[in-house]
Amino acid sequence: MLSIRPLAAALNPPAQVAAAVARVSEHLDRRRVAHRFVTGETDLADVLLIVTGGTESLALAAIERVPGPVFLLAHTELNSLPAALEVLSYLRQRGRGGRIYLLDDRDDESLSRLARHLEVRRRLQSVRLGRIGPPSDWLVASVPAAELVRTTWGPTVVDVPMEEVFEALRDTDTGETERVTKDATAGAEAIREPSPSDIDTAARVTVALRAVIRTHRLDACTVRCFDLVTEARTTGCLALSWLQDEGVVAGCEGDVPAALTLLWMRLMTEQPGFMANPQDVDPAAGTLWLAHCTIARRLVSRYSLRSHFESSLGVGIAGEIPPGPATVARVGGADLRALFVSDAEIVANGDSPERCRTQVLLRLAADVRELLTRPLGNHHVLAPGHWADDLREYHELFVAAG
Repeated sequence: MLSIRPLAAALNPPAQVAAAVARVSEHLDRRRVAHRFVTGETDLADVLLIVTGGTESLALAAIERVPGPVFLLAHTELNSLPAALEVLSYLRQRGRGGRIYLLDDRDDESLSRLARHLEVRRRLQSVRLGRIGPPSDWLVASVPAAELVRTTWGPTVVDVPMEEVFEALRDTDTGETERVTKDATAGAEAIREPSPSDIDTAARVTVALRAVIRTHRLDACTVRCFDLVTEARTTGCLALSWLQDEGVVAGCEGDVPAALTLLWMRLMTEQPGFMANPQDVDPAAGTLWLAHCTIARRLVSRYSLRSHFESSLGVGIAGEIPPGPATVARVGGADLRALFVSDAEIVANGDSPERCRTQVLLRLAADVRELLTRPLGNHHVLAPGHWADDLREYHELFVAAG
């Protein structure tokens, strides 16, 4: 819901101002934009409604209390738009971001999108993102400071030692473990390498990791999962898949930018994403192969339980993703403000023995050579549907400008 502060000059008759505000409210109702008007001095507003001209000073005073970009709502009467133009020009001269939304009779969903973006921003600012163990040693470009994540994107990074996972693994609930095992095996089309003992251990990792998440009140996590390979002779692939299906954003290898991308795309699309390694790029065909050993089962039409690719241990998920529209994205860069995003089409699935277990071929709308010339890191995130325009707009409004 948009909270809107109306601003009007004292010269304008109160009845005229009230009528203009009512017309704005009726316009928003027709567009099905949920909104409320705020007038209290301490009430923070998402949007400033420039009701009349001569409100420039009022707007600047209100803006001093509002962090981030400034959103101005103007209409086509009472010199509303001229005042909004003056205010935004002033802000831009001083390096402050903002945007004017003009209410007219055109069929425009920009305010509905703004309301959704603001809700995603609020939710990101309340997220506790668990970094369970430090990033894997090979992720040399994916180790942002916790404060940078907070100031740039909103989530609070909570560092949790991997030892807590191992402690929880030694004391898992048998009933919960059996429930995970039954669910994972009942839905599988085939079980190839994993033994019953392998599946039981992977299910116990799932229960242990979920316990750690509850203890620290985490909304999302990224796990130094290869420690499970070296110290427990198992993997976290089943656990991360299970968590994603239960609504907990869960990433691999302690990669915070990738987990942040998973989280952002989950909030934007309201569905889980697939965090994966780019395996092959064909600039001539505009295609990209992605592969990893974990995927939310909600994203696949069928799956088999396999071993983890590199280690041949534990349980990996080999899923088949249905053909259709998709989006590929990754945030990164030294300041976490860079973005790669492209709409795509899922055109095939693979079964190469030389790649991670879930393998998907995409044809990208963007130039795939960008991945080779200006990469933001290894892991990229796939989500069903075309969301690139929405992601770019959010990024432009809240991230890119700083």
